[in-house]
Parts: sequence; C-alpha cells; structure tokens
Amino acid sequence: MKLQRSTVILVGMALLLGAGVLIAESQRSRSPQTAEVGPQAGALLGFAESEVTTLRVERQGETLLLERQGDGNWQMIQPQRSPAEPGAVAFLLSRLNTDAPLQTVTMAPDQVADFGFSDPAGTVTVTLQNGTDHVLILGGPEFSGSANYAIIDPPTWPPEPEGAPYEVLVVNRDIANGINRPLEEWKMPVESPSQEEASPSTTPSPGAETEAPVPAGESPPETEPGSGKPPEETN
Repeated sequence: MKLQRSTVILVGMALLLGAGVLIAESQRSRSPQTAEVGPQAGALLGFAESEVTTLRVERQGETLLLERQGDGNWQMIQPQRSPAEPGAVAFLLSRLNTDAPLQTVTMAPDQVADFGFSDPAGTVTVTLQNGTDHVLILGGPEFSGSANYAIIDPPTWPPEPEGAPYEVLVVNRDIANGINRPLEEWKMPVESPSQEEASPSTTPSPGAETEAPVPAGESPPETEPGSGKPPEETN
C-alpha cells in the first residue's frame, strides 16, 4: 500500500516540529534561571534590591541608617539599634527602582527655593555592593499636591549660583510617604510576653495539702517524725 504524497509531507513536518521542540527545551534547561527581576526601564534609580547594602534616610533633622546583614535581614543602626521592619525598607527601595518619573522640568540655580530644595523634604542615599552611591533629594510638592520634585545624583549640591541648570523630576507621592514613615514603623515590632507568662501562678495545685493557720499565742502541734501527724497521748 503506497502512502499519498500529502501524507508523507505531513508526517515529515510533524517530525521536524517535534525535533525543534526537543532542541528548544534542552537549550532552555541549560540556560541559567534568573531568580530576581532587575530594575524596570526608566526607573528613578537603576539597581536591584539585592545589591543594596546600606540605606540612609535623612528627613527633618533626623537620620535613619539601615544596613543589610549577612542573613539578608535589615538592621537599624541610627537613631536606635533595632531589627528593621523589612516591609518599610522594601517599600522605599521598590519605589526607587520601579517608579518612573511623571515629568521632567528644568530648574535654574536661583530657583532652589521655588522647587522646595532650600529645605529638602528628605534625602535618600543608597549604597550598593560595589561601593556606588545613589542619591535622591526630595523637594517640595508639585503644584497639584499629588507629587513631589526630586533630583537624582546631582553633580554638586547645593547648586552653584552661576552653575548649569538642573534636571528636576516630578515623582509619585509614594516616595515622600516612604521617606516620612514614622520611626516606629521602621522598626521590627517586639512582642511583649503575656500577663500569664510574665507573672507565675501562685494557685496551689489540686490535691495539695494546706496548713491551717495557728492562732496567735499558740505553738503549732508537734508531729511524729516522718508521719506529719501529731503524737498520740499516753495515760
């Protein structure tokens, strides 16, 4: 029985397709898998969170210094020494390496006060494993009130009076929220022991014998050695 030419062609195409799938699968299994997604294109700062070793946040006269430990957990060094809340750190870092600026404007050196940079709302310094520092200076609110002005990695600061104009970014309000988070929210909550654990119980266990109180002026009855009972009277 002879196979039709069209049938032979279809069988050949199926074989070729199957071979292509096998080759693609073998190549994919050999290629290394990336466990972490890098920073998104156009983000404020280009880094992966796992590369950050130190996070410094300066806001309104207070400085927070946080360091990543060898086990990956964060430790607050300043203004208090305490395990850091990982959610607070992750929130701010994720805003820096995923959020894109809403708009870009130009600021002349004599316009620092107009953009709120004469008294910045906060300054964030991120130190990476290779020793590179990235700085974000947060200025005042944008005219709509839903965003803030920010400067990334300025060449000099404060601006020189006769210097070149600065590129100013309009950033999401979440950046300000992450910087101005209350201090207690930067620290890992410490669970206090319950009242039952703090004060041991003084209630006698069931079946335990209790001694009756002795009236004032009387001595307790003598007991036979080892019996706990008063001795019997003899005539």
